[in-house]
Amino acid sequence: MSHSDSIWAKVELKSPPEKFYGFFRNHMGDLVHMFPEQFKSFQFVEGEKFSAGSVMHWQYHLGSPEAAKIKLRAVDDVKKYIIYEVVEGDMLKHFKLFRAKLEAIHGGLAKGGGFAKWTIEFEKAHENVPSPENYMDLAVKVSKGLDAYLYNNKN
Repeated sequence: MSHSDSIWAKVELKSPPEKFYGFFRNHMGDLVHMFPEQFKSFQFVEGEKFSAGSVMHWQYHLGSPEAAKIKLRAVDDVKKYIIYEVVEGDMLKHFKLFRAKLEAIHGGLAKGGGFAKWTIEFEKAHENVPSPENYMDLAVKVSKGLDAYLYNNKN
């Protein structure tokens, strides 16, 4: 019998959580230009903006070239979280379920900042599949790079 599992990570933010969340809410496709080694292409397949129900097609590199269709399951501008779910692509060869939640939360050590919390919920397609730590590492790397960019470009 299979079951879902989850992993999570927190990234301290120097930039305001609203600004960090706003990037993922409105400009996530810009990751292709900001992190060209990891993200190769982005396009909307269904919908035209980052709202619940929209589906995006991503080509990315995570040790090898991969592609995925990702559906925005939920977007909450008040609580500042977004839930993404893979609905098609290379990841589903290894996972029956792959869902990621990004939360931008106030608080933390940096003045005016907070933290980003990434949670990945997954169900392995078979027992030999490793935990998706490589996807979490990518989320953390992108979060740190984006935070540095937003903090250094305050205008």
